[in-house]
Parts: sequence; C-alpha cells; structure tokens
Amino acid sequence: MASYKHFVIIGAQRSGSTMLYGILDQHPSIHMAKPVRPEPKYFLHQTGPYLDYKDKLFHPPMDAIWLGEKSTSYYETPYVAERIKNLMPDARIVFIMRNPVDRALSNYWFSKENGFETRTLEEVFLQPTNPILKAQKEVSVNPFDYLGRGSYSKYIQPYLDLFGPEQFLPLIFEEVVSDVKLLKVWDFLDIEPIEFVRQNEFKNGSQPLSMNEEVRLKLADHFAPLNQELSQTLHLDLSIWNS
Repeated sequence: MASYKHFVIIGAQRSGSTMLYGILDQHPSIHMAKPVRPEPKYFLHQTGPYLDYKDKLFHPPMDAIWLGEKSTSYYETPYVAERIKNLMPDARIVFIMRNPVDRALSNYWFSKENGFETRTLEEVFLQPTNPILKAQKEVSVNPFDYLGRGSYSKYIQPYLDLFGPEQFLPLIFEEVVSDVKLLKVWDFLDIEPIEFVRQNEFKNGSQPLSMNEEVRLKLADHFAPLNQELSQTLHLDLSIWNS
C-alpha cells in the first residue's frame, strides 16, 4: 500500500484558498481532494480511521507524494485542528490570509450575491444593524461574520499549538498573487518547483470591494491592532496590507 504525506489548506472565506488549491493541484507530486466544490468538510462531521479519510477523498495516481485538502469551514471550527492532528500527526498546515479589509468586503459581496445579505455596506459597517435571517440553503459557517474572520491570530493558534512551526506555513494572499514561482510552498513540501497556470483566478464577484472610503477607513482602524498582533505572533512583515 502506498504511503502518502498530507497537507491541509486552511483559510477564511474569500482569502484565496481556491486559487491556491488550483495551483497546487497542477504539481505532479500533489493530488488534491476532488471535487473542489462542494468541499469535503470531512473533519467537521467524521473522525473515522485513516483509510476511511483517504478512500473517501482521494484516488491518487501512483506517483503522488502529497495528498491535499481544503475546506474553508475548518478555519473557524476549533475542534478541527485536533481531529486532523489525531488522524494525521505529521500533516502539514498551509494557512492563507488576505488583507482583512479586502477579505471582509469581499465576504460581504459574496453573501449579498448568494442571497444571504440584504443590508447596505453602511448598514453593515458604519451603523450596524442586525441581519435579516431568512430561510436559506444550509451553510456550515455564519455568512455575516465579516469582522470576526479577520482575527487571524485567534484561528491560527490551535494549529500552531498542535503542529508547531515546522509543520505550519503562513501565506499572505497578496504575495501569492504576485509570486510567479511560489518557492516558499515548494520548499515547505520539499518538492521540485514547477511552472503553473493560475486556473482559478481569484474573483471578488461583480462588485468592487468598496466604493465607500469611510467604510474602508473604519475597517482599517478595526483591524490595525489585530494585524499587529498577527505580525508579532508569526514574525511576518504585513506592510503589503498597507499599500
């Protein structure tokens, strides 16, 4: 029986995890769980033996070395980190983060375009009003948690505590977009770099992130101390989020 290595992409909604999935799936040594949608969400609901996980999510070619999965719901579900660790203690965690201002606004438009959000930008971010809850298709996470998902340090800590820095790779979305080689990722997985095509270009929907500068400034003020905490936790230069 072939022995595989595993990694899991962790990222909040609208942080570029699907784009990253598409890039990594092009590497001949990597086999990603299919399909990309609907996401597997295995660790939300199941804690079966390893073979159950592998056989349900993967049908890898013989030359695959790494099996990868991404489910955005894992990001904000505290018990998932422990379930991954218990099943695959040597797994690697790839944690992708986006400028939380842009992420929050993209999340807002995503919720609006999918029929969850009825409020205006101003009603959400400037003079907050409660969302109108309607009968909707089932979702695994709160479609209105635009601010909470930007508290990256809070969601990173369980993975850092359980897997340690050697098995944890933090990625900044804006750097991934501009990096034509992604050497940091290939080094982390100890595989040869490849030329890749961005098949899953990141989209914000049909709306601009924000036409309201007041909204952007308020969000920037809100996230500034959280970004500073994140920078100190991971020893990361986050100046790209200020440009």
